[in-house]
Amino acid sequence: MSDTRFKNIENNSELLHLGDLFRSTTAKYWRINAWLSPIQNKRHAAFSNLPMLARGRVLNATGEKPKRDRASCSITRDSIISECNLNEFPEFAYASLAKAEARQKGFLVETQGKPSFIIPQLELARVLFLHSGYLCRAALTSETLAHEFDVQERLNEGKVIINVLKLSTFPKGAFDDAGTRRMLAWLLIDRNARKSFESIFRHYKQYSRVNNGWEMWTFSFELPQMLGWSFVFQGRQDETSNKFFVEEITDLTFHGSLPDRVLFQHDSFKRYENKRTGGTPNGSPWTQRPGEHEINDDETASNNNEPVILRNDTHTINFLGHTQTAKVNQIEESETGTSNPEPNEVASEEVSTDEPTEGGKLPAADFTGPNDATDLTRMCESRFEAFNHMLELLQKNGVNLLSKETTALPQSGRGQKHLLKSGEPRVICCAEVSYEGRHAYILEVDTSDGVSKLSSKIFRVNANKWHEVWGDLVQGITDKKLSWPTVFIGEKLNESEASSVNHPRHNGAGSGKIPVDGVNNWSVKFLALL
Repeated sequence: MSDTRFKNIENNSELLHLGDLFRSTTAKYWRINAWLSPIQNKRHAAFSNLPMLARGRVLNATGEKPKRDRASCSITRDSIISECNLNEFPEFAYASLAKAEARQKGFLVETQGKPSFIIPQLELARVLFLHSGYLCRAALTSETLAHEFDVQERLNEGKVIINVLKLSTFPKGAFDDAGTRRMLAWLLIDRNARKSFESIFRHYKQYSRVNNGWEMWTFSFELPQMLGWSFVFQGRQDETSNKFFVEEITDLTFHGSLPDRVLFQHDSFKRYENKRTGGTPNGSPWTQRPGEHEINDDETASNNNEPVILRNDTHTINFLGHTQTAKVNQIEESETGTSNPEPNEVASEEVSTDEPTEGGKLPAADFTGPNDATDLTRMCESRFEAFNHMLELLQKNGVNLLSKETTALPQSGRGQKHLLKSGEPRVICCAEVSYEGRHAYILEVDTSDGVSKLSSKIFRVNANKWHEVWGDLVQGITDKKLSWPTVFIGEKLNESEASSVNHPRHNGAGSGKIPVDGVNNWSVKFLALL
């Protein structure tokens, strides 16, 4: 993660091994054995930092990361999954490493005609459940989730409301993140997921051991049902045995039992209608975040601040369902506009991911969920009615629609432009098209709440160039205000590769909405540019 470092760890340290969890019988928080290369004094980490820890990952990276073997795996009816120890993999770099890994638990995935995959149980649990320090701690208790979240099913209305209770210590700022909401909704609602998560505590109580004032545990848990799921891995391939040792899961495509809509509610979720970008209610000063945070896992966290939210972009999820998640904001209108004040201070670079406590020394921090790449096309069709009609007209004129995908815009800093006024995610629709041998991408941002009259964009580039610019392009849309990142586009693309197409005149249709009778002329403009 580019904006987060670990204190007391050398630059470009490779994580070779994650071992047992341990703590003093008089201590509250767990730590985990961790081996780094080059060898250094630090041989363990706070368990709350697990979201950032995976074998083979380079911590405090300053340059190019070494390439690792990649592989993919789908769980089919022919797949056999059994428990194993990690020394099922025959080729470890060092004898001492092989000995250390021998006691760690894994799952062996075997499918006829395919390589066998050895997945550390801790790595699979990290990707499925342990995305934040909060969830790492909650997994080792029996009642945290039940006491801090009230799940109200309204299935006749196609939705579930999750009330985040006042005593909940889940970081409220993380609910702005789509990956956080989706994975938490899956954990709280889907019985298959909940049963697997709760098995972590059961295994801990059953298999932990105490010796000479120390409590220790070799992590293990029970698998959820994963039929139809698929993974992308980084790790090591042994061609002789046709086995792949999974160091890190980078992509997960899965499904679960969720309703059409999941809404998160809390008293602190508010939206101030007249608040200007960068301001806070009544124009009060705010704290500016530094460009980089440093995690000190040897110090405790203070409860004097709402946890700083660190970006956890270590893996990507794609949920095979039609579920939308949203943070429900209470609209509060201020009678006067607010100023755009300067920050009154710069936040501390050094933070702690432990549970915030009275007397803690460092500002508290926690992580977002994974990147959420779930295709929202079907769920958001009504927001793009005119845009979809325009694409249909293009197809009637010989344009080939190769693909269409709708994804949520990411949050930028403290801004809320990635959300609609309703609190639902603001999305962007990308249509990949070809016409008379030329290739292009047409982008339309959801402005259905009328906060902007953002034009459409057409990019005439090949697939390789598109993948190169896509991430930064989308991030730039919400960087300051809801607008296209024109400076970035000008730097990366020439005038022949990028064009804007204004929406048809509103004619009373309402800001952000496109009148149906203007779509025909709109499509003509696109066709001319193609």
